[in-house]
Amino acid sequence: MNYKDEILFEQYFSYKGMTRDQRNFYINLLLHTKEIESSEVYLNNNSSSKYDLQFLNLSEEDFVVKFDGAISNESENRMIFGDIINMGNKLFVRMNIYRCNDLIYGDNKEYSVIDEFVFKNERIIRKSRYDSGYFEAEVDLFTEMETEEYLENKCNEIKLKR
Repeated sequence: MNYKDEILFEQYFSYKGMTRDQRNFYINLLLHTKEIESSEVYLNNNSSSKYDLQFLNLSEEDFVVKFDGAISNESENRMIFGDIINMGNKLFVRMNIYRCNDLIYGDNKEYSVIDEFVFKNERIIRKSRYDSGYFEAEVDLFTEMETEEYLENKCNEIKLKR
């Protein structure tokens, strides 16, 4: 991204207390959480389980990365907030989700998921815990080039919406 694109992008994907590369890594990590990559909670059988980031705020304080933002698919918007904790060869993402759809009521409106990313022998295992179950998968984070491509595409989406 050029300088103007980066400034525009930072209005929707802000970060504090970290470098640009760290921001990119945390965006990459969040994109590979169970909730965003393939949520176990969906609106109906016709709804996609894959979500995408719409905006995100990241800040690092005392070795904990806090985040809040919004994710969306073609049928539902959700607010997310939580934290990322680094513990050696593991990263924990604790995410709380608020479903913005008016068709959803009561206990179905809010829920949480914890993703544990274990980095071992050039493999990444994601262990996800919802109230409704446990899921485990091997994941491949984006390469640096794929992350840059995602960020550029996201910036282009932002430009089209303005």
